[in-house]
Amino acid sequence: MRRALAAAGAAVLLLSGCAAEREPPSGLYYEATGVAPDTALLTVNGREVPASRYFYWLAADCGYLAQQAGGEPDWSADAGGLTLDSYVKDQALSAAVFCAVIEEQAQLCGCVLTAADLAAMDRDWAAQVRDAGGEDAYLALLDRQGLNAADAQLFSADYYLYERLCAMAVSGEGPLAPADGEVDAYARKAGLYSADVLTFSSSDAAQTALERLESDPACQLSAYGGCAYARVTAAPGDGTLSPAAEDALSALEPNQWSRPVETEEGASLLRRTELDGKAAAELWFGDQLRELAASARVTCSEEYSRFTAASFYSGLRTARAEKGPSRPIS
Repeated sequence: MRRALAAAGAAVLLLSGCAAEREPPSGLYYEATGVAPDTALLTVNGREVPASRYFYWLAADCGYLAQQAGGEPDWSADAGGLTLDSYVKDQALSAAVFCAVIEEQAQLCGCVLTAADLAAMDRDWAAQVRDAGGEDAYLALLDRQGLNAADAQLFSADYYLYERLCAMAVSGEGPLAPADGEVDAYARKAGLYSADVLTFSSSDAAQTALERLESDPACQLSAYGGCAYARVTAAPGDGTLSPAAEDALSALEPNQWSRPVETEEGASLLRRTELDGKAAAELWFGDQLRELAASARVTCSEEYSRFTAASFYSGLRTARAEKGPSRPIS
């Protein structure tokens, strides 16, 4: 059933919908807003985006803010010149537009999900079902998010379409591929760097590892089974590394290891490496897609102006309360 849903989801993403008999509106978002889930809440370059797709992002953003605030957020608070209420609606709108642009570009580029993508979606679903304690439990969790199985597969398909588009562009295929020298120019302008990062549970463990690395530069990083290893490629200040880690990295010579740097995850050793060209191209692609989304023609329907983030979240909480308590994922 998962594979059939995944294939159907991919087809819906890439083909214009045919007229179908409308069912009476229902679902969590309808109960919260009175807006039918299949209402075209906005269009992106002429592509209709149903209300349920937008409300998913709005629910996620409102939930995050409520978690950070420890309760009801102050919706009138300033958020960069906007009220928090307006800012959250805009953030959800940006996410919905970005997904629509992924789908649009996939169609324009002839990009479709492969058998490997569909198999990966099957595995993702199976893992989520297992973590939830069974398919019924997972479907109940989705229901509290305003989603059904097909909705969840559509969001999953967007992720895999993005990865497929990125792989095509990085390999030089299709209209989204960079011109010669474009990624290098982007990397220089953004100040991109690549680094090896070893993170240990304590500064003492990091210091012991550093002494071994300095005495034996040929030592394989895989020898450190008690730590987390990552190769990162990022731009300064983008949040990939902490300010302290970036400061330590900027002071290093090529292939030199830093002193232990305290982070939220533990103590890290960092080493600047030659820039990872593939990772730089992937970052370039992400920026290109964001620029396409920022310049997209977006038109919101009348229904969009009839709710605020505060009224949506209030209605959402009421609708969820009527469904009873949620079951945490084990």
